[in-house]
Order: sequence, then structure tokens, then C-alpha cells
Amino acid sequence: MTEFEHVPVMPDQVIEYLSPKPGRVYGDGTIGAGGHAELILESAPDTRVVGLDRDPAMLEIARQRLSRYGDRVRLIHASYEDIGEVLPDLNLEKIDGMLLDLGPSRDQLAGRTAGEGRGFSMWGDEEPLSMAYDPGQPRTARELLARLSERELKELFGQTLRGGEVGSVVKSILKARESAPIETTAQLTALLREALAYRGPAVEKRMAAAYAAIRIAVNREIEVMKRGIDEAVEVLRTGARLIIISFHGLEHGAVRSHLRNLEGKRLGPPRLIGAPRSKGKLKVLTPRPLFPDEGEVAENPAARSARLHAAERL
Repeated sequence: MTEFEHVPVMPDQVIEYLSPKPGRVYGDGTIGAGGHAELILESAPDTRVVGLDRDPAMLEIARQRLSRYGDRVRLIHASYEDIGEVLPDLNLEKIDGMLLDLGPSRDQLAGRTAGEGRGFSMWGDEEPLSMAYDPGQPRTARELLARLSERELKELFGQTLRGGEVGSVVKSILKARESAPIETTAQLTALLREALAYRGPAVEKRMAAAYAAIRIAVNREIEVMKRGIDEAVEVLRTGARLIIISFHGLEHGAVRSHLRNLEGKRLGPPRLIGAPRSKGKLKVLTPRPLFPDEGEVAENPAARSARLHAAERL
């Protein structure tokens, strides 16, 4: 076991909707520290888990945590959007369920173990601005901040910041990079604090939102999520469940919209009564996302923003 005891979010709801069966194979597309995978392995005899993660350091944490399960666990350094390419290498064609716990882990955000030295947090001091889940990828925060145009920067920060905040932050970045590259968390944090100082007591919350916008762009989180859902649907057996946990408004909306599209679209004008629908691939089981209960939030405040979405393969 690692020194970091990961607490999986909404554990009871995940197992209830995933409904693991003895001897079946389940995918954990963002295995992180292995908390949800452990629940799946314990929920029914001889269940197996294929765990993927872009971050090799997180895979090592999961490997230590899940070592007692032996060959019931296969850990792969890959993005969950590549699940369709991974399974044939494991002599698998289909799986019996898939979990996608989106976004970074608490260890990454806190700069512990997996996040050390990569600039995920505004408390990272002189860490280099990478923010990449996969440390081997060329796309980094410092590269984006140096290369993107004013329009592109406004689009990037517009995902998590408000109108006046976007303009102030982008203006500060453009001015700062004229004299020197923005390469460390210390530089970025100082820049954001000055640009958002007018937000008063809320300044650190807004700075965190700016960091999130950069991280989302570096890792193409929304694009990867959509492709990952599509790939998961293709490898699920009929009746298998897809569980997705999202953590912020941008993710919540994108997941709900994408699942609705996969449920089948109405053909013809939206208000045409009785218009046929295209054949769907999923049945959405949670018309409204599920929230963690008050007890869980009290014990694990990080769960507060979590939302669980569930669907079944048709």
C-alpha cells in the first residue's frame, strides 16, 4: 500500500450501477490510485479489471495497492480513449462494464507523488509548468501559454472563468510573455494573483479555476472524454454498464449531452410529434446525474462536486 490512502468517490453508487458479476471483466479507464478498481475486485468473486491511466506514476500507486489480486488485474499505460486497441492485446474482444472517473486525482492536484514536479497546483512553487498527465507528451502548459494567440487564450480561459476575469488574465499573460516565458507555477500563480486581485476573498478560487482551464486544454480532457465514451460503447457487451463520474460544470454538461446523443436522436424537426428516432447505442439510467450524499461529503469534501452518470449498452 502506498502512503496515500485514496478514497474512491461515490463508492456505493458505482457498485450499484456497475453491478459487477462473478468472473466478469471490467474496465477502469482512469484507474488512478486504484480505489474504485479495488471495490470492483471485492464486489464479486473472480472479477477482473483492466486498468488504464496516462500517468505512469499513478499506475505505480495502483500496482502497489492492487498487488494482492495478482493476475486478476492488468494495468496498462494508455488513455481510456484507446481501450479498443488495448483489449485485443489482452485477448479480449468485449468487456462487461466500464468506469470513467474523470479529471485529475487528489494526489496530482496536491503535487504528491504523481503530480510532483509537473505544476498541477498553484501551490507548486518553482515546479515547471507541464500539467500533462502523461509526462512524455509534448503538449504542456508552458508551451500553450507561449504559443496561443490572444483569441485562443480567451477561448481557453473562457471555459472556466467569467467575462471580466478572462480579459484580465489574458492581458496579463500577453504582457508577461513579452519579456520572459512563463515556465513555473510560481510565475503563473503570481501573475494570476495580480490579474484577479479585484476578486478579493475569492481570488484563490478563481486562480484555481484558471489552473483548471489550462490543465483541461493541455490534456484535451473534453475531447478525450467524448472519444473515450464512444470507444467504451463499442467494447461493451449488450447489457453492460458505463459509469462516468464528472467533477465540474464543463464535464457535467459534456457528459450528459454526449450520452443523450448516443441514446438516439429524433429525426426531423424537434417539435414534430411522433417523429422517428435514430437507433441508439445506450439507454441512459440516470436522467439526472446522481450527487454524493451529505455523509460522504462530510467525510470526503473532495466528493462535493462529483456527479455520477450511468448508461446501459443496448
